[in-house]
Amino acid sequence: SDLKSHFLMRNIIQILPGYKPNIEAVAANAEILGKYLLVKKIKSRFLISDRDPSTHNHELFGSKSSKLLDLLGKHKITDVILHFSGYGYATRGLCFSLLKSLKKWKEKNKAHRLIVIFHDVYAVGPIYRSAFWTCLPQIYIATNLLKLSDCAITSSRYYQSKLLSWIPNKKILLSPIYSNIREIKYNRKLNKRKKIAVIFGGVYQKKVLYADMLSNKKNYLSALSSLSVKQIVDIGPKVIGLKKIGHIPIKSIGIKSKNFISKLLSGAKAGLTFYAVHLMTKSGVVASYASHGVLIVNFYKTNILKTNEFISGVNFVSNVDEKKKLNYQKIANRAEKLYKNNSPIKLALLISRFIKKV
Repeated sequence: SDLKSHFLMRNIIQILPGYKPNIEAVAANAEILGKYLLVKKIKSRFLISDRDPSTHNHELFGSKSSKLLDLLGKHKITDVILHFSGYGYATRGLCFSLLKSLKKWKEKNKAHRLIVIFHDVYAVGPIYRSAFWTCLPQIYIATNLLKLSDCAITSSRYYQSKLLSWIPNKKILLSPIYSNIREIKYNRKLNKRKKIAVIFGGVYQKKVLYADMLSNKKNYLSALSSLSVKQIVDIGPKVIGLKKIGHIPIKSIGIKSKNFISKLLSGAKAGLTFYAVHLMTKSGVVASYASHGVLIVNFYKTNILKTNEFISGVNFVSNVDEKKKLNYQKIANRAEKLYKNNSPIKLALLISRFIKKV
């Protein structure tokens, strides 16, 4: 039986910009995808462009990608998943070497197939930021990876619309980021939870959130008070933030295990974030909140786009108006439902069908 299973097993390579599944959403999603693909008899091998080899024992090809072609040739695997997030592969997201290596690999054999998961597409910024000057070359790289791909997937409708504007006849599938914290089958109602809110995420995410909390204190206090929140728990890498907001203390507890985080979230009323609304489906933090039935509070000001899947007052909170009482439980339920409609099982099934297609 084991021998039969071995021969039925297919192999695939997943190319990643880094491998720290506890703090990097891309790495965490690749690891989870690998587990679900294994159920479909597809075994993943990870090739990493990482500057810190001590974090894992996978094969590294470095930020310049010069070694990538050799590693792909060595393994002789015909199907490759590229998790694309430009800044993870090269300074300022200018990963020309990655594009060149994959182009050469595709040209070597007609049987070679490339699946590109676009976690990011390109960055924008004001004229005094490097993102302004690197925007066009980043678009060039993303467009050419899209052309190279045999199957293209992205994590937000906004990115999907951008990619389709470059190559209108290309089929681009949608698969939002999923939580890297364990799943909960049944979530408790908000009124049965502890009177705590959670701040979760990486250093940059938390810095911008704390800056907004400082300048937008009234809204945060109004939202938290309406939920009877008595304490905010900050989890993840420690940053210099606020000690309290109004009368509500903030307790920083540092990096914890996935099980600990899951238990904390399943007992919390609210999760705070500060994230572009049109990109919320690509946030691992938002996915973790939604999967645990936590009320998502996000005061990020952004234009209302047709591509938005998260809508203020529908599946997250961004406006606190005392005259218009919001049903927080319904809002949390809708966010959880949106999350459950985009499970990693569906993505693994989609990829397995593509790989096994001759």
